Amino acid sequence: MRGGDAGAAAEAGSPRSPDLYDLSDDSDYAAAAAAAASDHTTDLADRGSDVMAGIDVVYEKERVTIHLTQYGSGRISGKLRLFLQKGSLFLSWEPNEGADSLSTSSFGVEIEKYRNLYTIKALPLSDVRFISKHTPTFALGYIIIVLSSGLAFPPFYFYNGGIRELFATLKQHVFILRSDDNPNVFLVNDFQDPLQKSLSSLELPGVATVANAMSRQNSLSFTGSVDETRHGADERHGEASSMSQYGSKQRHKSNDPGRDLSIQVLEKFSLVTKFARDTTSSLFRDNSGAHGYGRQQHEYVFDNKASDKHKNQYMTPEKASIPSATQESDPLPLVWGKQRDCPLSVEEWTAFLDPEGRVMDSKALRKKVFYGGVDHVLRKEVWKFLLGYHEYDSTYAEREYLAAMKRAEYEAIKSQWKSISATQAKRFTKFRERKGLIDKDVVRTDRSVPFYEGDDNRNVVVLRDILLTYSFYNFDLGYCQGMSDFLAPILYVMEDESESFWCFASLMERLGANFNRDQNGMHAQLLALSKLVELLDPPLHNHFRQNDCLNYFFCFRWVLIQFKREFSFDQVMLLWEVLWTHYLSEHFHLYLCVAILKRYRQRIIGEQMDFDTLLKFINELSGQINLDRAIQDAEALCTIAGENGASCIPPGTPPSMPIETDGGLYVQEDEVL
Repeated sequence: MRGGDAGAAAEAGSPRSPDLYDLSDDSDYAAAAAAAASDHTTDLADRGSDVMAGIDVVYEKERVTIHLTQYGSGRISGKLRLFLQKGSLFLSWEPNEGADSLSTSSFGVEIEKYRNLYTIKALPLSDVRFISKHTPTFALGYIIIVLSSGLAFPPFYFYNGGIRELFATLKQHVFILRSDDNPNVFLVNDFQDPLQKSLSSLELPGVATVANAMSRQNSLSFTGSVDETRHGADERHGEASSMSQYGSKQRHKSNDPGRDLSIQVLEKFSLVTKFARDTTSSLFRDNSGAHGYGRQQHEYVFDNKASDKHKNQYMTPEKASIPSATQESDPLPLVWGKQRDCPLSVEEWTAFLDPEGRVMDSKALRKKVFYGGVDHVLRKEVWKFLLGYHEYDSTYAEREYLAAMKRAEYEAIKSQWKSISATQAKRFTKFRERKGLIDKDVVRTDRSVPFYEGDDNRNVVVLRDILLTYSFYNFDLGYCQGMSDFLAPILYVMEDESESFWCFASLMERLGANFNRDQNGMHAQLLALSKLVELLDPPLHNHFRQNDCLNYFFCFRWVLIQFKREFSFDQVMLLWEVLWTHYLSEHFHLYLCVAILKRYRQRIIGEQMDFDTLLKFINELSGQINLDRAIQDAEALCTIAGENGASCIPPGTPPSMPIETDGGLYVQEDEVL
């Protein structure tokens, strides 16, 4: 452990008294803290630090840290401040220069690249909707700041404490109200509290991570441009804020904000409508949308109807039309996606293998699967490679040995919950809750498929056993509604309990963040989707902006379970193996979302769909989408977007693979615990 972090490690690792009474709600404590903060401000002024004229710092804390990876091994430490200017309270967070920003993996090379993207120069507290506070007994405390737009900053971890002092200071300058539904949520400047019912009915924070991936030429400064009038022309004072880029998965074994999601996401999805109206982005609504991405070297002209011709062509700049600001035609057309190929055959699969069973050209194999899928008789073997259960350079003998070892390991994990007696279960609330939810879900998962239909179906029992075993294998994440949707096709293909479990576990390594309690993984993807639509279809993006749809919650189901409800069972298997290749992009599903929205853009804009109408329309598209055409369009959009598209998606956004760990175990560092 690094010497400089020893104090924080000891503090974080030592037991703290449970928060039976939160002193941040105590007026005497708040007054004392305010006096201390006032003294601290005087000291700062005397030191002649970077406190500028007209700015009074009322709170300052070092080692307030953002974790860049789900294990906390890559992180950026900085200084959090509250300061007053012209009677208004602002928040800032500035990263330290190198010394306090640590990484134990190769991700450390990227820290400098993202340091400026996470900087918050001046966030008006009037733009904050609520602050979620978490102070675990045996772990680091952290806060999540959620804007009135529904956007959220990444969790800020306090390595040297200071959360109570922060709230005490806030109470001196803004109106803070504890939520009736969630004691960890503090509403800011909310006198009527319309969010209470939204939070309780949705059972999720309902926030979208600020995940705007800014390049040097395409940087967006949200707060400065949006609230220039309301906050005294920030630009004149050099205070234009830069929101954090954040999409990393935040699942940590001991103190992660996304543990143990036990909400009924899909059943509650229809209730998103009311929430969206309450928290639609005022930042985006006030933004003129003039901030655009740099035009590419070639201007492409898109015609939705022309994609039926399957022509590999694009327009040169001489032939292209330059769209005006008010033009509703599509300025970015496709370089036509390649026509779909036949599935990978047994003969082709055999040709990819050397005599010992190694895949000789994994990229060529993934390309073949991407463009044609896999013959069903081969899925049992090929899916193991696509999902990461087998390595491409493994031999027949190595895979046989691995299967035997994994089978024994699976049985050992399964025995943990199988051995729980009825008496023990009475005292094991979490087990009872998860088992009850799994029992309820498996009997309604893909029951129209012959493999799962009928009463007393053995495959339904196996489905339940695998999900219960996974809840013990990954006890932090546990079981969440929607997981059974992912497992059902895998079990159908594998027809083997152990292999299905390990393939499912590998898939959850990529998509587990979709089910975190704070919905960080989901909202990172929805924000990335928003930026992709802004890049690839500005008129559609403007329509969503004008109709309060920029949270993209109407695509929630698409993203959460990877279009499982939109296509038939057979089509879903084809789509998923295309997505699992990661051939053009590991986030190809987001380009697929854009392609589908683009396909129906004329109707969406023509009928002036608002959020409610759009949500209903999107749900009714289930079973109506041409999958082959959608994949072709998504391929073309991915090609057009290029590096600009990749920059819209922050590092760590699902389904990014997590950092490698030793033996697949959770890595816990002394500084974190």
